[in-house]
Formats: sequence, structure tokens, C-alpha cells
Amino acid sequence: MRSRIERTSLPDLDALRGLLGERAGQIREGAKLVDADAQGPTGVDLIVANDEGSPVFVDIVLDRAQEVPTLIFDHLDWVERNSRLFLKAYASDGISKADEPGFVFVADEFPPGVVRAVGAMQGIDVRLIRAEYLLVDGSGDVLLTDVTPDAAGTAADIVVRRPGGDGGAPPTRSDESSSGRRIESNAVRTLMALFTSGVDGLDARITQVETDSGTVFALGERTLARVAVSPGSFTVSPGDRNENPIVVSDRVSLERALNAVVSLFVRDGGTQGESATEAATVELPEEEKAELASIWESVAAQGEAG
Repeated sequence: MRSRIERTSLPDLDALRGLLGERAGQIREGAKLVDADAQGPTGVDLIVANDEGSPVFVDIVLDRAQEVPTLIFDHLDWVERNSRLFLKAYASDGISKADEPGFVFVADEFPPGVVRAVGAMQGIDVRLIRAEYLLVDGSGDVLLTDVTPDAAGTAADIVVRRPGGDGGAPPTRSDESSSGRRIESNAVRTLMALFTSGVDGLDARITQVETDSGTVFALGERTLARVAVSPGSFTVSPGDRNENPIVVSDRVSLERALNAVVSLFVRDGGTQGESATEAATVELPEEEKAELASIWESVAAQGEAG
């Protein structure tokens, strides 16, 4: 079995708005959708409420990402002027703290100056989410990456799958897992997020289970990889055994680990009756190498730069 992964342009605004609304809890932990088509005067597209009763305004800025620093204060000014009316309108939806708003901006890319400006802001709850659209065997997935600079330096990868597709549950965010929290290096956190999304993207049925010793990625009864973490790296053992593990701490070792897991996935029988050593030495077809390189190159390069 072989999955084809292609990167394509983002869907139109209405479709993207719908996908984001369906996954409000992944955009902001514990949040629920309040307004799926806010059409706010300052450009807000969605409104969600977090678990503390504060509103979170989601602004899709595909064509105006460079305006984010200004938009933040436009949104803040609007909230301050209209907080009482806003609270009255959305109190029944669980919003009780209109004076404690959060803001999420979604774009396919953010200029470096915008990222630095947001990182320098104090006392404002702002997140920057980069959106990419992937086709996995023709089924559309939106890959959302939190690129907001913060104290933890976390890059959080989330795969959002269309309902009615392959039906898999959304993968666990690597920055929220116990394994991810044990990594102290910002660059390695990014590499771990890339590895996680790369494995999850192979098949919607792949599960990710946290254990005392690390993380296990499995497809049904087949174990694709076991991952153990340390403060400065993480170790990938392809298959069900711990033979010839791959220590990941940079771009090159990340590619080796991903290729080893993909080798197991694409081979008939995969991890059944073979050692991890045999699977890890399988050469990928040139077409498959090119696909992996095109998908991960730009994102991994940004992780190293951070």
C-alpha cells in the first residue's frame, strides 16, 4: 500500500473557514465555536470561546499577513468600544470575559518582521498559525503550524482532516504530549513536530499513544515507530523492536527517521515478520524521495533557523 502526498493551494475562504470552525478545540485548547461567520468590521472571520469564558477572534489573513501588527490593535480597539454589547450578544454561548480577548491569525505565510513584532508584544494574547493544504490520496488535509514565538519556543503541528474522509481521530499535538514537554531544545521540538505530522499524514488511521518510555505510532496491529525523547534529541526505532535506533537532532537525521518509517509503511506486510534493521535499510523510490523532500524542505529549514 502506498499513499500519495501532494501539496496544493489552500481552499477558498469559505471552505477554510469551515475547516477551522470544525476544529475550534485544536486552534485553542478547550475552545468551542461560537460564530462560524462573524464578518467582523475589523476582519474577524470566526469567534470561539475558550474554557475560561474569554472570546478568541480568528482572523484569516491570506492576503494581508503583513498587516497583522496593525490588525491586532484594530481588533482590540473594537472590543474595548463594544465589549458590553458583545457580552450581551454572546453570553448565552459561554462568553463571560469579553474584556480578556485572544486573537488568532491564520495565513499561508507570515513575514519575518511580523513574527518578530508579535513576539515582542507583551500582555496581548496573540497566536500566529501557518496553514498548508495537503492531499493524501486525494483527501484534503489542512496542516496548521503555530509559528508564534514565545517563551517555550514551541511549534505545534496539527492535522485537520475533512469529516467523512478516512475517519481517523485528530492526532495528539506534539507540544501537549508528555514526550514533547521533555524536550528542552526549541529546534528539536520543531523537528519532533515535523516527524509527528509526517507519520500522521501517511494514513488517517495511524494512532499515537503515549507510554512511560515515549510515544508509539501504530497502524492497527502494526507498530510503525517507537519514539523516546531526551532534552536535546529524540530517538526513533522503526517497527516493533528497538534495533538500530535513529537519533534525531538535525535535518539530516529527521529525513533518515522519516524515510525509515515510510519504508515500513509502503512495504506489503510492513513490520510483520521482519526486523527494524531490514526495514530501515530499504531504499525509497526516487519519486517518493522527491515527494518527501518537497513537503518537508521548507518547513524543516525554518525549524533549523529558529
